[in-house]
Amino acid sequence: MKIGQALLKNGLLSQTELDTALIEQKKTKERFGDIVIKMGFVSSNKMAPFLASFFNIPFVDIKNIYKAIKPDAVALIPEEMARRFTILPLALEDKLLTIAMFDPLDVVAEDTVKIKTGYKVKARVAIEQDLHEAIEYCYHQLPRLKENIDDYVSSELQPGKTEESEKLRIQASDPPVVKYVNSLIVQALNSDASDIHLQPKQDKVELRFRIDGVLYDMDAPPKSMLAAIITRIKILADLDISERRLPQDGRFKLKVGAGEIDIRTSSFPIIYGESVVMRLLNTSSPLLNLEQLGFNAFDSERYRKLINMPYGLILVTGPTGSGKTTTLYSSLNEIKSSEKNMITLEDPVEYRLPFIQQSQVNSGIGFDFARGLRSILRQDPDVIMVGEIRDRETAEIAIHASLTGHLVFSTLHTNDAAGAIVRLINMGVEPFLITSSLVGVLAQRLARCICPSCRKEYKVNKSVLAGLALGKEELAFFKGEGCPRCMRSGYKGRIAFFELLTLNDAMRGIILSRTSSEEIKRQAKLGGMKTLRESGIEKLKEGITTPDEVLRVTQEAVE
Repeated sequence: MKIGQALLKNGLLSQTELDTALIEQKKTKERFGDIVIKMGFVSSNKMAPFLASFFNIPFVDIKNIYKAIKPDAVALIPEEMARRFTILPLALEDKLLTIAMFDPLDVVAEDTVKIKTGYKVKARVAIEQDLHEAIEYCYHQLPRLKENIDDYVSSELQPGKTEESEKLRIQASDPPVVKYVNSLIVQALNSDASDIHLQPKQDKVELRFRIDGVLYDMDAPPKSMLAAIITRIKILADLDISERRLPQDGRFKLKVGAGEIDIRTSSFPIIYGESVVMRLLNTSSPLLNLEQLGFNAFDSERYRKLINMPYGLILVTGPTGSGKTTTLYSSLNEIKSSEKNMITLEDPVEYRLPFIQQSQVNSGIGFDFARGLRSILRQDPDVIMVGEIRDRETAEIAIHASLTGHLVFSTLHTNDAAGAIVRLINMGVEPFLITSSLVGVLAQRLARCICPSCRKEYKVNKSVLAGLALGKEELAFFKGEGCPRCMRSGYKGRIAFFELLTLNDAMRGIILSRTSSEEIKRQAKLGGMKTLRESGIEKLKEGITTPDEVLRVTQEAVE
């Protein structure tokens, strides 16, 4: 049976389409499969599995396996050849090279690979578009971190508990280790990762990058190399390389290109060794303005009025990792002036701001937020930023500062804006002090943005629409299908959802009555506040994020 008849029999072509394609084939002499794809009769997504079945050649879902392809296999075929024939080497076993290709009849491609590599070739059929993406990843985005690793491992290094500190220090200075650590950080930066996790398991190493708030598995180094890698990181962060029983914290800077990266490092003892996490802070990145953070026109105007007030307390609230510090830095950047004395008290200082005096608390010597804040008041400040209000003492000093002519910024860990007011009351702060000093509370969450490279419209399940209370509203929804640029996640980058609560006379009266956060939230909505969920739905309607993301990041705020 010919391919055309088989496509017709399987319902992939109509008789009219078959006849049209055959006429075109007589004119152009092209392959029949290429013609029906070019004419839009059959998609390559359907054609590839069909060809695999028709020619009895295994089909491979390349998009689910290409990240596991080893660099030494990729290196067998030059990039130019891979792109010319749309092929990708998958594995080499016993002098048999397995390749993925779209056209199983392309004998020229197979013969060229045989001549180039000297190996026998076994073909697998894959979807053409997926092959293009996999080739892009393997030849351009796949990190070159394994360079020189084989040389290192062959040196018979077997680090363990009996290794002496000096020997580890020497091993950590070996070029392969130095190159690996540097390349690891560069790879993380190129992936837009915020954190690197290196964790030993019983018989392997787990390497993960946190990208847009989610951890992704990466290609890990051999376990025999781990001790030297961790020692190298400890040396850079000025940690005690001989201490493996206690947690340690440090930081170091690394020049990458024209920029400088500040890297906060934490080591933590676990049963299989030491877990190391590095937080990457690109100090060369410009601060975002309010609109770039995710503020809409309505809330940006309201928030700008607050941060330009001469005095008062402004709180930014949300869980760890919700972008509070970034919002505070952007706020300070908005109001910076040579006529203002601006001082921060942080734990730790994450970004160096040239226009501000920054200080870092040190609880080990008794320099905590409360003590530091008292001292700041003697420095004649105009604007104060306190990293976090953790107790009643710090809260009352911050309130006192705001009541004596200072603009004070700080953060709290609460689910929503109304919860921040209740948290202050529960700390023991008198309601009349809150109503006299607090000018606004900004709650926020970070949601992932749809990847622009694979963004596509889709139909949303009715239960999801019901969960968002959208009813029968006619909306176009989008999601990312997944591509190498977004590591198949469908998401790239993040944007904030905001909930801005401001105080008016009605709100002050409710706070003085020590009411619940639900009642405070109800009154705030009457005053024009958009909730976190409503802010998320706004971004959803703009096609920036997905229904799943809106539900995920705002769930606790609506419970």
